[in-house]
Amino acid sequence: MRDNGCKGVVIWRQLVDAGQLTGECCLLLRIGNTALLAEKAVINLSTPFLSREVKAFCISDTICYVIVGNLDGARSYYTEELYKGYIARDQDIHQATVDEGPPTSSSAISAVTLTVIEDIEGEHFNDSDCETLPELGGWGSNETVNDLQYGDQLTQDQRRQLEEIASSYSSIFSDRPGTVSTEEHRIELTSSTPMRQRPYPVPCAMTQTVRDEFKKMEDLEIIRKSSSTYSSPVVIVKRKDGCNRVCIDYRRFNKITTSNPQPMTPPADIFKGMEKDQYFSKLDLSKGYWQIPARKKDILKTAFVTMDCHYEFLRIPFGIMNSGATLTRAVKKLLCGIDSVVDSIDDLLKHTETWEAHVETLGELFRRLREANFTVRTVKCVLGSSTIDFLGYRLGQGTISLQDKIVQKVRNAPRPKTKKEVRAFLGLVGYYKEFGPILLRSLPLFRT
Repeated sequence: MRDNGCKGVVIWRQLVDAGQLTGECCLLLRIGNTALLAEKAVINLSTPFLSREVKAFCISDTICYVIVGNLDGARSYYTEELYKGYIARDQDIHQATVDEGPPTSSSAISAVTLTVIEDIEGEHFNDSDCETLPELGGWGSNETVNDLQYGDQLTQDQRRQLEEIASSYSSIFSDRPGTVSTEEHRIELTSSTPMRQRPYPVPCAMTQTVRDEFKKMEDLEIIRKSSSTYSSPVVIVKRKDGCNRVCIDYRRFNKITTSNPQPMTPPADIFKGMEKDQYFSKLDLSKGYWQIPARKKDILKTAFVTMDCHYEFLRIPFGIMNSGATLTRAVKKLLCGIDSVVDSIDDLLKHTETWEAHVETLGELFRRLREANFTVRTVKCVLGSSTIDFLGYRLGQGTISLQDKIVQKVRNAPRPKTKKEVRAFLGLVGYYKEFGPILLRSLPLFRT
């Protein structure tokens, strides 16, 4: 079976000899609301879709003898001459019937999709673990001003002052993106010919989740149904926190978009003059990009397509060219004239040496956020703390140091074995080069 939504090759375990198993850790595969453990094996595959040695996932369930997913060299389309039998699957992925008759040359084979979720060390798995598998979402948490975090070192009177200020501007504290009134995103193209792409296949196990996600975005007026002549495909990206994010592949569209960059302040300059500061407050804009509206005549250019629907963005879509520049300009405009407030895209940091200055400036910042219709994530805000984590650094108590998780990430990084892995590791530690002058010795490695 050929399945464009699968991330590799899946084979029935009984077709694999013990000598072909690699002995590597099992993989967790998700099929709908169930999960399966799979072993890794190296097999010689000969099918109408792919013929070479591949690493496959072996499962005991007889979903199909062999499923060929997205691999280099695998055919995406197939005809009657290539494949005479096919498996038809309905909405219930656990039901399958074999149709002995040949499909027409234009027929597509509908298949269940297996999605590799993560590597695991152990071999024990039960049904309750399905609830912890990553899903799209993160909506509807109904965050309020009561979810704000405050510095542990604050006195009762200091905390009361901050709570009163926050309550006065409670409307800005929400996980729902606002609609900024001070900036709009503009799209200038180098070609007047509409750019249109076919939709990418979405794993069957995630199809309904993706539909639900777009329905929520539509309800929040982030997107709307479209009849635009433009269309970019949807792609699902796994985030570092394990969740899945629905993104739009604007790479081809970006190639015909005129660049309009906005300079960003490097961290070294952001942290200058903070050595004496005693109070820090950090704010995180709620889905920052989605708070900036798209210019009306440019909305149709943001259109994207799924397997069953066509939408367009009313706000800035993540991944489109100049989106970061537009958001940065909006934030710079917001902070213009306010002392001791720095920004990095959608993160804001207020820092002062005295408590009085901190309270006064924080109130002014909240006022401007409300006037511009910005909202901030309550659970990600920290007010009046003596130490704060920002852009991978820890600030406070007269020092600028590395976050503990960054130190552990560097210490536990696997030994690089290829040029690409060496450069990836050097990119990680190079961000903190001021903490390790010895990194200058790595220059020859970049030239390898």
